[in-house]
Amino acid sequence: MGFYNIALILLAIMFILVIIRSVIGPTIWDRLLGLSMLSAKIITFICLFALVSGKTMFLDVALIFSLLGFISNVLISRYVRRKSNSD
Repeated sequence: MGFYNIALILLAIMFILVIIRSVIGPTIWDRLLGLSMLSAKIITFICLFALVSGKTMFLDVALIFSLLGFISNVLISRYVRRKSNSD
C-alpha cells in the first residue's frame, strides 16, 4: 500500500468526522466551521488526485473550488451575523 493510498484513506476518515461534526454541531458557527473544513478536505483530495493522475487541470479546479469555498463562508457568516444582530 503506497503513500497516496494511505493518504486517501486518512482523508476519507477525516471526511466522515467532519460531516459528523457539521451535523451535530450545537451552533450555526460550528456548522459553518464544519463546512469550511469539508471544503478544505475536498480541495486536498482534488490536489492529491491531480498528483496521482498527473493531470494539472485538476489543480485549476482546486483553485476555483477554494475561491468559491472562501466566498461562500464569508457570505454565510455575514448573513448569520446580521440575522443574529437583528434579533
